[in-house]
Amino acid sequence: MSAGNAGRPGFARARRGLPRGRLLAAAGVLLLSVATGCSGDGDGVPVATAQPTADGCRPTDKLVPPCGAYWGMYIAPGDPRVPVVEAVGSMESRLGRKLDVIFSYHDMSDGPNGTFIREDEVELGRDRILLLSWEAKIWGSPERTLLWRDIAGGSMDALIDKQAERIKSYGRRVMLGFDGEMDRRETSGTAAEYVAAYKHIHDRFEKLGVTNVVWVWAVTGFMEYKDTWKGLYPGHDYVDWISYDPYNFAGCRGAKWQDFAQTVKPTYDWFQANGFADKPIIIGEYSTEVDPKNPSAKADWFRGVPQALKTMPKIKAVLQWNAVLEPESPNGCDFRLEGPGVVEAFAEAGRDPYVNQPLPDQAAGGS
Repeated sequence: MSAGNAGRPGFARARRGLPRGRLLAAAGVLLLSVATGCSGDGDGVPVATAQPTADGCRPTDKLVPPCGAYWGMYIAPGDPRVPVVEAVGSMESRLGRKLDVIFSYHDMSDGPNGTFIREDEVELGRDRILLLSWEAKIWGSPERTLLWRDIAGGSMDALIDKQAERIKSYGRRVMLGFDGEMDRRETSGTAAEYVAAYKHIHDRFEKLGVTNVVWVWAVTGFMEYKDTWKGLYPGHDYVDWISYDPYNFAGCRGAKWQDFAQTVKPTYDWFQANGFADKPIIIGEYSTEVDPKNPSAKADWFRGVPQALKTMPKIKAVLQWNAVLEPESPNGCDFRLEGPGVVEAFAEAGRDPYVNQPLPDQAAGGS
């Protein structure tokens, strides 16, 4: 983990409290062999032709690809007049591939920001996996933070039940996380209260017979918070995937330059050594700044990602964070795929067979 990354002031607010239509998307690998040619998908996006896949490499019922990792990207909201489906399509065209995992944020309101599953998510979820982050907030001016103890005590049960029924009706499996990066927040309550709230939501879903949710537990992954993680963990029976968000902050935070493995591995090793080795890991956000002394360093950083992943086999999905971290800041950490050869390097990395894994049948058009 890079130095100088404690706190990330304003980060959650800068990228999450968004009005309807400004879905935050993350996208991942193509379900396809790199040796194949391409064909159109009807929307003008090149899509490789799928090859037969051995049964041993098909995803599990928890959406885990056993033979490699899903390749992904977070797409920041741009022009609010551009529908998110169009924004995803534009990125697919740039990269020459169909994207796989869509990441969207929801508050706990009864309005559009809190609604599972939105129309754009339904469309994007037809041939992709939906990853939903449910935040203990009600967005607006001012933003309202909900207390975990109140959620655990039943104050949001009517809304929780309503959203659970919507996900149940959606039918397809979705990945769902509650209040990610809670390890860097103190305003919502204690660790025990977080665990109680997480379990309460999980149990409400279970009581209502919602069986199509894969549960994600997400921390920052910053090593300065490692002593809090066990206390915030709801337990193996409640968590299907673990998630964390490593960055090579480099020049934008005055930190030492680190390659992908150096950025990701300390937290990975901690989880493997501390009782979490049986859980798959999704890198929910990752990226790198530029190295002012080496214009090609950013491209080289992405080019090395697949080889590094092969040394960390429990990482089963990686979602590059294609955005400016703090756009209101003069030096806000620009993690977009921009700069000399960067898009080309990212596309090259994405052609590695390790990060080309089959989608679950539901995302390939099944039920």
